[in-house]
Amino acid sequence: MSATKTVRTQKPLKSMPVRVDLKYLGSEPEWKMQPDSDVRSSSLTRAFTWYHYSFGKKEAKEILIDYLMRNDRQAEAKQFGRVPEQSVNCTIGWLARMNLKGLILLADEEKKLERHIADNIAAAKSSKQVIEEIQEVVVKPNIQDRLREKAMEVGGELEGMLDDLIAAEVKISSDHKPINLLRGMNISPQHINVVRDVWLRHRDEFFAAMEGKDSQLVEAYAHFGKIQLRNLVKFADQVLSDCDSYVQIKKVERKPRKKKPASPEKLTAKFKYLREFAELKLTSEPVTKLVGASEAWLYDTKKRKLIHVVADQHVSEFTVKGTAIVGFDSGNSTQKTLRKPAEQIKALLTGGAPAARKYFKDIKSTETKFNGRGNENLILLRVR
Repeated sequence: MSATKTVRTQKPLKSMPVRVDLKYLGSEPEWKMQPDSDVRSSSLTRAFTWYHYSFGKKEAKEILIDYLMRNDRQAEAKQFGRVPEQSVNCTIGWLARMNLKGLILLADEEKKLERHIADNIAAAKSSKQVIEEIQEVVVKPNIQDRLREKAMEVGGELEGMLDDLIAAEVKISSDHKPINLLRGMNISPQHINVVRDVWLRHRDEFFAAMEGKDSQLVEAYAHFGKIQLRNLVKFADQVLSDCDSYVQIKKVERKPRKKKPASPEKLTAKFKYLREFAELKLTSEPVTKLVGASEAWLYDTKKRKLIHVVADQHVSEFTVKGTAIVGFDSGNSTQKTLRKPAEQIKALLTGGAPAARKYFKDIKSTETKFNGRGNENLILLRVR
């Protein structure tokens, strides 16, 4: 695997004044000798801890500009100067500083460093908040610009949460709650896919490294153990799940505060379902019971699909909007094709809710996600 060589310049590196008392942490890490592969992860973790205690986003940005200047990339350094501080990933800045101090970067580390620089420069170029030097006019951003900037800021904070997780030797704790960050920063649901797409790529990369089918990824993540890689996949899954939950939360919270709540009859007036299915002697429960329910069993008579719908854990109950159920857990609401509908539905409805869940789980059939849409073939078997 290729590695980034330490930058060599005639101009010596300046020492950076730290903002806290570091008598217990020591001085800035030096890399006169390269760490062995078996201790590289712990060595970098200690170094990241030192920088996190010593500096912030302002210094991380200055380091990245200095890194570009020392690599004779003055044009990029000037462009990076326009990048907002909140968009800078501190860990990437510390990695650049360690390279300047003598650390030879691995290929995956170099890739992350260059991708972060390129992404931020590209974002700065497209942003309408950049000052046009020729016209000397400041363009006032519109609401969409602000929303996109907020999405980038949220993405940076999630990357910082990932950095903290890695610094803690990839041990997930109660501090790692992406849903709290999303709610606290109040990102627009329309821009959640900007964040989600990044974490889909992260998840695929972590999973491929864990599976060991890609030799380059295996080498790139060799400093992580199996449990650590599993935790990285688990954390990426949690970010993706919380992104979905956040959208569901916003859908429920979107209704006006002062407006009188609509009645269940009005909310479900346009929802499509089948009242009776004579072939199996099935009768739907009242559609109004879907409003405020936390669990439902549905049956699509045309496709022979048994559907289990559960409310999102952060919302606790779902409701109906137009022709769709909203507020359900998109990850855990699934459907299976029945081979013997008459026998299987009867067995499902015989016991209570726990027995029904176990029976559904034991059905040997391919499980697919439920999209929340009603249709004229849908029987409401049980709603609670």
